[in-house]
Amino acid sequence: MKTFKLCTLRILMDESGRDTTIPVQIKDGLTVSTDQTAQWVAEIVVTEADQPILKELFEKKLRALIEITISRPDNDPAAMIVTPYESTQLSEGVSYLFTGKMVMMKNDLSESILREVVEDNFTGEELIQEYKDRRSKRGAHITSIAKETFKQYLQEHPAIVEG
Repeated sequence: MKTFKLCTLRILMDESGRDTTIPVQIKDGLTVSTDQTAQWVAEIVVTEADQPILKELFEKKLRALIEITISRPDNDPAAMIVTPYESTQLSEGVSYLFTGKMVMMKNDLSESILREVVEDNFTGEELIQEYKDRRSKRGAHITSIAKETFKQYLQEHPAIVEG
């Protein structure tokens, strides 16, 4: 197991179909990788202002696609599909605990960008420059790929209806 400081979190979309990019102002947070491949636990403590969207996710038990940065805010983001697990009212704010699966990290994106540049028939110095240009715009690119991955995941893993 490894534990990392969670620096930033954005909700990219949830399984209700809402497709928005909502930054969540976190007071504190951490992520823990479990011994299982790609399985993570994330806990965030948020202020009153950022509780409505999270409260809705937990009340409706909606899975969501989030984008996080760990260790330092300037690190490359990673995308996770998370499921609400537990919320706890604190004296100042609320703690939200998610279980999740990492679906895209920096290395995934670099390979994807390179594949696209090659498929677009760039070669030599043009290939290198185009790769650099696209990599500099990776924020929008990773968000787009992550959202498509999340949609596919939801199709392959339909919600379990409690009866």
